[in-house]
Amino acid sequence: MVSISIEFKNVQQLYGSYMPFVNHGGLFFMSQERVELGQMIQVSVMLPDDLEPIEFEGSVIWINPLGAQGGRPVGFGVSLNENQIKLRSEIEKLLGAKLSGADVTSTM
Repeated sequence: MVSISIEFKNVQQLYGSYMPFVNHGGLFFMSQERVELGQMIQVSVMLPDDLEPIEFEGSVIWINPLGAQGGRPVGFGVSLNENQIKLRSEIEKLLGAKLSGADVTSTM
């Protein structure tokens, strides 16, 4: 199983990776790792100002290939599962009003 970890240093970086349009939420990872839709990934996430990472297993639901539209970075999105409600709540609390903003993200 592929493992990936990310440490979000600030809210803007988190905003660029968060996928609120996905059921239960999702996170985008810039990576050259070859993955397939539906593949399970072991994820370790460190939110801004957290002291310990949150780990979970998620499914690949989005892939940005090389040359993706809008110059978006190469990588893939992983869905949070229904057990990650606490992580989703923490992310959305950190992002607050940014969630309704129109800033460009890594996915849409």
